Amino acid sequence: MDRWSSPAPPTSTTDAGRSRNRRWAAWCWHLLALCAGLAGIGCAVALPFAPVWAERTEVHWSGESTTALFAPYRPAEFTASVPCPALRGTPDRPTTVLSTVSEGSARDGLVLTTRDGEPHLVLGQREVPLPAGTCGLRIESGAHGTAVRTGIAPPILLPEVPAPEVFAFRTDLDPAAGVSVTARPYSWFDTAPTRGKSDLAVTAVVLAAASLLLLVAHGPRAPAAAPRWRSGLRLPVDLAVAGVLALWLLIGPNTEDDGFAMMTVRNYEADGYIGNYYRWFNAAEAPFTLVQHLMRAVAEEGPAVLRAPSAVAGLLTWLLLSRGIVAPLCRGSRAAVPLASVFFLACWLPFGLGIRPEPAVALGLTATVAALFKADRSAAPAGWLGLAAASAGLTVAVTPTGIAALVAVAAFAPRVLRLLARPGAVLLPLAVSARLAALGCLGCLGLVAMFADSTWTGVRRATHLHEAFGPSLGWYQELNRYASLLSTGTWGSASKRLAVFLVLVAVLLAAACALRRLHYYTGIPGLPPLLGSVVGVFAVLVVVPSKWTHHFGALAGVGPALLAVVVVLLARVGALERARREARLLGVVGGLAAAGAAALAFRGPNAWPFPGELGLPWADTPVRPLDSPPLWLAVGALAGLGTWAAVRRRAGPGWTAMPGAVLGSAALAGVLVLLGSFLTARDDRVSTADCGLAEAVEVLPLRAALHPVPGSAAEPDGFTPTDVPLEPAPPTASAAVEAVRATPHAWASTAPGTGSLSTPWFALPPVPDGHVVALRVAGRPGDGTALRVEFAAGDRTLGTRELRDPPPAALPYDDPRRGRPAPGRAEWRVFTLDAPPPGADRLRLRAEDRSTAADGWLAVGGPVLREVVPLHRVLAGAGPTLVDWPLSFHFPCHRAYPRVGGGTAASPRALITPAAGEDSMAYDPTMGGVFAGVPALAERYELPSRLRGAPGAVWGHLLLASYGDLARDAYATRVHRERIGGAAGDPPYPFGG
Repeated sequence: MDRWSSPAPPTSTTDAGRSRNRRWAAWCWHLLALCAGLAGIGCAVALPFAPVWAERTEVHWSGESTTALFAPYRPAEFTASVPCPALRGTPDRPTTVLSTVSEGSARDGLVLTTRDGEPHLVLGQREVPLPAGTCGLRIESGAHGTAVRTGIAPPILLPEVPAPEVFAFRTDLDPAAGVSVTARPYSWFDTAPTRGKSDLAVTAVVLAAASLLLLVAHGPRAPAAAPRWRSGLRLPVDLAVAGVLALWLLIGPNTEDDGFAMMTVRNYEADGYIGNYYRWFNAAEAPFTLVQHLMRAVAEEGPAVLRAPSAVAGLLTWLLLSRGIVAPLCRGSRAAVPLASVFFLACWLPFGLGIRPEPAVALGLTATVAALFKADRSAAPAGWLGLAAASAGLTVAVTPTGIAALVAVAAFAPRVLRLLARPGAVLLPLAVSARLAALGCLGCLGLVAMFADSTWTGVRRATHLHEAFGPSLGWYQELNRYASLLSTGTWGSASKRLAVFLVLVAVLLAAACALRRLHYYTGIPGLPPLLGSVVGVFAVLVVVPSKWTHHFGALAGVGPALLAVVVVLLARVGALERARREARLLGVVGGLAAAGAAALAFRGPNAWPFPGELGLPWADTPVRPLDSPPLWLAVGALAGLGTWAAVRRRAGPGWTAMPGAVLGSAALAGVLVLLGSFLTARDDRVSTADCGLAEAVEVLPLRAALHPVPGSAAEPDGFTPTDVPLEPAPPTASAAVEAVRATPHAWASTAPGTGSLSTPWFALPPVPDGHVVALRVAGRPGDGTALRVEFAAGDRTLGTRELRDPPPAALPYDDPRRGRPAPGRAEWRVFTLDAPPPGADRLRLRAEDRSTAADGWLAVGGPVLREVVPLHRVLAGAGPTLVDWPLSFHFPCHRAYPRVGGGTAASPRALITPAAGEDSMAYDPTMGGVFAGVPALAERYELPSRLRGAPGAVWGHLLLASYGDLARDAYATRVHRERIGGAAGDPPYPFGG
């Protein structure tokens, strides 16, 4: 056939039939996508309201006095029955018939007593008059009021008095007296999906998968994208980033919340939902529990495995931002990917390692942005838009900060709408409707993740409790977050400051370039949506009700990408002849901003939560000399001069090289400071121990007191007798904790004036292996005072040792202008006398107080013999031990923690608190502390302990709890199931009381 001739006309019947079939197929596929999308959206929206099984727990008590820690403190329903004989009490003395709080408590409990044979009832700090002759009493309470039935008169109705708070069931009567209580705790979150709800969730997921397939197969088509430019440095850079992330997994510090997050997951088996364990009445974290549910697979593992998901998220984030954002936006730049790696590590290392959800938010946000950029370059964009929708929806299910993914989608809205409106084989309204429905179905995967195991009522009640107890700050209080970032503690460490400040400088520079449309002239048209995605994170943080600095971890993906793109953009702006004025302005203003940001960041300390601070360089000082603004100005100036000379004295590149050099150099310095400091100060006692602090801490229980040698007496001058603190006695067959004073011999110089002390000689027996001679000291030896121990064999003195506190492992911040606050400890603490001189059979103490200052005093107790026992051995026999949240991450092997579930919490027999003591939200009723009843019901006695090999470190405290005459949790529970709707359930908690 002649190549220039016209093609043969198509066979009319065959081609027309095929064309008609294709059109009908296209219509069918689009209608199917529309129906599948709408059905999937409907299933996801119905999930919060779908029927569930509510598990109702009833608590029954009738018998001995016991602890009963309810969470929330008030039950949903409360019924107390007191028979007539019990109500008469004991005529000859006041009698507690029933009390739900500790003696003398100011909480809103129930207290029923008898005095002179007459009953007296107090409900919620309000006395309820009872009619004369009352014999027998029934108290019925709920969220909307109380009814007191006496049997001889109409019920006393108290609509404004809800159920009493319950921390214990106390009575002075014999268990046979017949006093009983039945209470049902609130069960907002104790739900399980019905078969119907599970089917809805599965259907929504299946329809979402079908929608994605339909988008890929029948979505709009576009011209083929230009071939991608590949850098030969990509693989080496990937390996370097992966190596750093693996190293950081092993040596990096924990975050402030790792212990809290770990316990919310570990307690899932006890309560059946992701609760807060320590506070907020153990309210559910619903609906933002996606990461916690994924973490359940490794909940019982050690720290390295628990943090491994965040390291994997970090590596995936890097691959997405390097390939999906930086490389396509900076096509042709060989330096873009290496630069991005430095910025990524500088932003990810301070925030990205741990159990908190921010690494997942950073990954989801980066995946969303990368998919949206890919859609704009792809020949089949609909599939990438579907992946972006699914990623955005799932990111929202992680934490409130995940809403930034929706803001990123909004930043790409013009591009997305342009792609959705591309014509196809069907009418445009149908095509757009089908595509929107499919994308909506994929986005609703977030609703499935949020409500597959939660209900509408559960989310409303959880939100109510979070807002009631706080922190719940307004948008206008966002400055609190930046005040914390500029603090001198772990919230404001230099590396955290640096990551945020560098991104803020990049935002300002990118905005200036976008306003002047320089991104078009330099071949980076994708700058505005990337800038909008980063600004979206800061915007979402403004409305997030809690203002903690670790939320900045959401920037760890798109933030580094923007930094790398801005540096490349600045270099290209410098090469533009038409932008010389802009180059000068960007160079000067950007250089000054970057230098100020770097210096202000490194003015913060290299501070991290315990035990990361032990032996860490710059833990209590600025990171000198990197906190110097002139240093960073010099870096920028040298970079500008060098670039000016290298490009044949063209001013433009020299100007714009200044901010880029400062940004890159500061990021590299931040990475090196982090890695170098933790490599040189790695604390093997804690980080490499299989069971963390349980193996690194030694407990010093009392074994025996040393006694004075007959005929020896103390010689006090200005020292008066005093008492050492109570501590647990050596263990006996009894399970109860008994408190003793380690020695009856103690003296103090707390009276005004000076003085001296020479104690009697104490007989020193042979010290067995695994034991040590110790004494208690208070005050500050060496600060105008002195304390020495003298050893002797008979009448022959063998030597003298001066006792002083070891240098503290953690010092207050050394402010460059105000200096360092004076460190020091004055409370009672234990000094050990290791390895007495050979042959010594006695010792005595000599103390001098030559200080007239108010805090210049000294107190000392007599020597005792203590055993040195690893903490894990003590915990093995201690029973349920509550490890407070700042330390719980460092007890990975500990399993005997008090279970919280069904509206009650088990009463701990031992407490492990941080160095600050019991000032914790777990015991604070104003924060909904789940264990708030423990300080009121129990006396706590500290067992002395120490961190092995770190004498100057205060690791925390081990306390044993004694509940006195109260048994522990001596009540019965019964659970039954009830089918309810997702919008039904118990009413809100009555805070008013």
